[in-house]
Amino acid sequence: MLLKRIGNVWRNYLVGQFLVTLFVSVAVWGAGALTGLRYPVINGVTAGICESIPNIGPVISGIISGADALIFGSSHLDIPNWQFAILIILCVILIQMLQNWLISPLIIGKKMDLHPLLVFAGMIVFSMLFGFWGMILSVPIMGTIREIYRYRKETKAGDHLQKDELQLPPNTEK
Repeated sequence: MLLKRIGNVWRNYLVGQFLVTLFVSVAVWGAGALTGLRYPVINGVTAGICESIPNIGPVISGIISGADALIFGSSHLDIPNWQFAILIILCVILIQMLQNWLISPLIIGKKMDLHPLLVFAGMIVFSMLFGFWGMILSVPIMGTIREIYRYRKETKAGDHLQKDELQLPPNTEK
């Protein structure tokens, strides 16, 4: 029963991460399409894939989108390519800020049944304590701890175990 609950926590976390990735992909695609970026779909998909690489993923996405803007320019805006590249990079930064400060805590918090502020604070604390992996695993670990606490509370710290479950099987060796 407890393992099933913990499995649900981790599954919900992965689903939430997928939804956040989908948001970033669609937002970068939309910004690129609205501003006249030459390959908005490719940039959106790239941004979504790069979203799974914490810290440097958004930088890679911004560089790729900026390079696309610098090389090909805009089909909608009549501005020099270098200005268009800056505009696209600013769009990617804005999308990342929106994702990090609002979308991710809301989506992950809802999927994990954790308050968005707790998700945000937990990510900060775990990243300070455990670095990169702490940031990545903070939310599912908090959800796992919560489920263990709830399970123990529901079962009154192990009173649900039958006597037979606590005894070792008889020794069959002679």
